[in-house]
Amino acid sequence: MEPSQTNPFPKSDANGNLIRGDVAQAAERAKATTAQAIDRTADAAATALDEAAAKRDQWRASQQRLMRDAADCMRSHPLATIGLAFGAGFLISRLLGSDND
Repeated sequence: MEPSQTNPFPKSDANGNLIRGDVAQAAERAKATTAQAIDRTADAAATALDEAAAKRDQWRASQQRLMRDAADCMRSHPLATIGLAFGAGFLISRLLGSDND
């Protein structure tokens, strides 16, 4: 009897001889422990993904609120917005301009 291809803990060797009971029990315990560890890891990963999704949603809501507030500020103070844009453009042009002036 050949060991099973899918079972990593066969009950017999390649010649059909039974593996000692205590070795088979240890193999079963190792198999059960491994399965529990995999389950715990999967649960931890699922929890981490859920928390990351919640944080992503919070960041997205915060970003949308910030954009809405900025747009409202620009609508309520159009001259200040134009002045700030002009000043920022002037500073950038001075920083990036050539030194030949």
